[in-house]
Order: sequence, then C-alpha cells, then structure tokens
Amino acid sequence: MLKFLEDCKSLSLEKTIEYLTLFPSDASKGSETLEQQTQNINNFYEKAKNIIPNKQTTKPDDLVSTVLEIVYHHKKSDRTLIQHQYNQQKQSEMMIGQLLELYILIEGRDVGLAFTAQCISGVDFIKNDSTNWIPLQIKNSDNTENSSAKKIRDGTKIKKWFRRFSSPRTINPQLKINGELSQNGFRPTYMDEFNRRKNLSDKEEMLRPFQTRQFNWESFPDEKLKSKLTEEKFRKFVENYFISII
Repeated sequence: MLKFLEDCKSLSLEKTIEYLTLFPSDASKGSETLEQQTQNINNFYEKAKNIIPNKQTTKPDDLVSTVLEIVYHHKKSDRTLIQHQYNQQKQSEMMIGQLLELYILIEGRDVGLAFTAQCISGVDFIKNDSTNWIPLQIKNSDNTENSSAKKIRDGTKIKKWFRRFSSPRTINPQLKINGELSQNGFRPTYMDEFNRRKNLSDKEEMLRPFQTRQFNWESFPDEKLKSKLTEEKFRKFVENYFISII
C-alpha cells in the first residue's frame, strides 16, 4: 500500500497546489504558502502509514464518574476502567474518521479525487472535472459538524457528505388533505423513495412504513466513485489496516 500512498500523495500535492494557486484566499490558516502546503500534505501521508491513538494527556473529571455511579449505578470500583474505556472509545472514533479519509482517497485515486490535508478551508477532497473544481467536505456522522464548519461551507460550492446517520428511524408516510402523498419525513434524503411512492395506485404500498438508512454511501456525491464505496468494504479496510500495523 505504501507505493500506492505515494501516488495518492503526488495527486494531493498537484491538485491542492494547483487549486490554491488559482484561489489563494481559500487557503486555511497555516497553509498559505507553497512550503506550508507541501509540508502539511507530507505530514498527513506520513501519519497515514501508522494511525495510532494519541497519548492521553487530560485528567478525567471524577464528577462525571460520580454521576455515572449515582444515576446509572456503576460500581465505584469500576471507575478507572470506565474512564479508560471512555478515552479508548473517543480515540477509536477519531481513528475511524482518519481511516475514512484514507479509504476514500485510496479508492478515489483513479477518478482524480485528491485529499487536501486541510490546506483548503473547509475542504477535505477536491476534484477537477473538466473546467470545474469540485470541493468536498467529509464527515463520519451527520451529527459531527460544528457551527463554524457549516459557516465555512455556506454560500460556497463545497459539497458535504457523511458516512452514517446518527438516528435511524421509522418513517410513517401520510397523505395530505387533497389525498396526495406528503413529503414530510422524506426530504431531503429520501426523495427518490418519495417519487417512487407518490404515483403508486396501491395506497397500502404507498403508505407502508419504512426504516431509514443507517449508512449514506449511496449518496456519495461523485458518480464514478459512488459504486466503489460500501460500508462492508470500509469495515474490511479498517480491519486489514490495523492487522497490518499491529
């Protein structure tokens, strides 16, 4: 994989530098110069060879443990274990985010998708499609975006995609007063399902409840790459990555 990562890095350097030469005001803080851009991209690919947990430097808040023990009836004797498990979970979530970027950049290399290593403000990947630049922001979950990240994307051409839905649910379709199918619960993610149902003659089928998706791969905004990306392949990629470095 190391040789392939070098090819990905070359594409990242080429496309990121080309983009920021055209649009220098889009550079993130600390990535304004060619030297900084090159260094940041080199740093990312060096770390990508060995994604490991960060050393814990913060002391857990014992009051949180007190609340867990009172409200959720955890044993005080398990306090240290639970604190360690919480830290390990947070570290694991962080590594999954890093591996998601790595998975997409490796699968996206052949379609020209380049990772920016945060050199471009609010942009994780870019692709040059003929004469148009397509910037893409990647999130692991639909509830992991803060207000500053959203503000950066608003009013721009940056497309956002996330891997998983944090709150899958059952949608119970309803009819409007005029007898037409209501869009409530469908939009914006399930408009394809809405359009399929709205012209059905079978009312029972039209109003049949359905479970929302847990994962969002089928909505990946690059048509050429979308068919190559699946949750099953990503999970296998994560497993194989850690098997290879441990």
